Amino acid sequence: MCEKQAEKQHEHDSKGMEQVMDHFILDQFSDEMKQAVKDFYKKDSVMIQYNWWDKNYEVVEIEQSEKGRELSHPYIIKCTVRTYDGNQSGQLGTDTITFGVLPLQFNKELDDINLAASKVELVNYSHSEPSKGK
Repeated sequence: MCEKQAEKQHEHDSKGMEQVMDHFILDQFSDEMKQAVKDFYKKDSVMIQYNWWDKNYEVVEIEQSEKGRELSHPYIIKCTVRTYDGNQSGQLGTDTITFGVLPLQFNKELDDINLAASKVELVNYSHSEPSKGK
């Protein structure tokens, strides 16, 4: 690898890194999100989409529990999605799905399992009706 390529690989673009992390988290929690949506709407046909352009919310938000600001879990992950019924047209709503995450380091009895997050728990599911203008 030439020196110029090596320099380019080590450049850090915080916005680009944030997008990569958001995609990584969505990939890691996609099964849990699909199950939460299925359970909320009581049907298999609901699909989710991510609205990266809406300035009113972030698609992925992460909070970390720390001394003086303890949370219910070491990490809280909120994913905001738009929901659609796959058998009908039109948006069902904008939903925020919140998970509490217990990383492997906090759950030593699962040491032999190779997981990024050893325990994921649905903490909250919040539904908002779609805007009339959309």
